[in-house]
Amino acid sequence: MERYVIGMDGGGTKTAVLLADTSGRVLEEFTGGTMNYNGSSKELIDSNLQSIFHRITEMSFQAQECAAICVGAAGISNLAVKEQLLDNIRKAGCQCPVKIVGDVDTAFAGALENQEGIILISGTGSICLGKDKGGNSYRTGGYGHLIDDVGSGYAIARESLSAIVKSNDGRREPTLLKELVFEYLNINSVEELISYVYAPGRNKKEIAELSILIGKAAECGDRAAERIIEDCARDLTELAAPVVRQWKEAPVLAVSGSVLLQNTLIYEKFCKSMQKAYPGITITKAKRTAVYGAMLLALKLLEEGRKV
Repeated sequence: MERYVIGMDGGGTKTAVLLADTSGRVLEEFTGGTMNYNGSSKELIDSNLQSIFHRITEMSFQAQECAAICVGAAGISNLAVKEQLLDNIRKAGCQCPVKIVGDVDTAFAGALENQEGIILISGTGSICLGKDKGGNSYRTGGYGHLIDDVGSGYAIARESLSAIVKSNDGRREPTLLKELVFEYLNINSVEELISYVYAPGRNKKEIAELSILIGKAAECGDRAAERIIEDCARDLTELAAPVVRQWKEAPVLAVSGSVLLQNTLIYEKFCKSMQKAYPGITITKAKRTAVYGAMLLALKLLEEGRKV
């Protein structure tokens, strides 16, 4: 059996897994359960991880042939989380070098294929990360939906819901967002909307999903939606700006996340704003996925081991 590496990218609902040979050729790719210790119990995540390794074994990949593993996950600043992840990897029989990084690091590696530059992510949340040739890192955002996550799906959804209730009681003009959100949630009143939003157990991802409606409303000329999109593009520009200013020459900035990859209006307004502020900047969409980035980091870890 040839040696192989594993890349994992853990999210709030699933974990993407990619196996490749030591030259980077993808061998297998699949998804498992969540790996987010901040949002799920230790017992559930331990079970999910062991199921992932069991599936790898069922595919005839032997643990002793694993050459390196990279795991990207949220909440790894907590040392206990790192220890739990490593403990699960060792229990699965993998004694190879292991690198555990934040999910933004795997997204960066995939988006820029491990080259220098900047990644701006706007999905459920938002964050910007830059890495230069000298190995220096620069970050803005990523502090959660209660105090940050500007320009994110959650922020768009929150402002959309705010526009609905304000128009309902006369503080703002009527908005098409009300009709679109009511239809999406299959409800008929603001009272039902409030019950949905504040229901016990309602999570930020469920709220953020409502952001997909903003584009349709804006295309129909809805002023509230247009304002939210303009604010979103401005907030994302402000989020990226401090990182971009660290470069003496115009850098490459890759965008990722559902808001920037799926909402053409926001993407175009953001690009126009950034290019006006920073002439010469190259803006591109992410080249590869975060799990592919995790695989690249696993290969890098293996190569670094060979040089020692």
